[in-house]
Amino acid sequence: MPGVNTSSLPDIVFMLLFFFMVATTSKESDPSVKVVQPEGIRTVDMTPYKQRSEIDFVYIGKPRNKARQAEFKMGFALFLDNVAQPDVGELYNTNAIGSWKLDKFNSKPPRMSAPIESVITCVKADKDSPSVLIFDIRNELQTVDALTIAYAVRDKGKI
Repeated sequence: MPGVNTSSLPDIVFMLLFFFMVATTSKESDPSVKVVQPEGIRTVDMTPYKQRSEIDFVYIGKPRNKARQAEFKMGFALFLDNVAQPDVGELYNTNAIGSWKLDKFNSKPPRMSAPIESVITCVKADKDSPSVLIFDIRNELQTVDALTIAYAVRDKGKI
């Protein structure tokens, strides 16, 4: 019985490797807060903007770390790009949003020449989060002229 010819096996393995490298997308980092998104209608898909890094994320939700829940105002935590404020006294501080947004905008590469008004700030808030937190965030973004705000919701369908 003749042996099996395995000369094309490396080619097949590399073709599969390249296929999975091209077809797979990387997962966004897991937020440190639990967010149950509210439902919305007539939503817009933001995927093309995410691929061009034109979206900054603000998370509002209940902290996943049960031991730290007592440290957060109203039981909800504010995370900017999934990073909590470094000082324990500022775990919830909407005043930090303006400086965070400006720092993030100034650190973007020169090829992204869009003005700060057109860079999207996506607020991913839990459906039970107090609206006063969302209004505070919106006011802080308005003070630095970051006027394009998106609210993440689950699509309920078209009505």
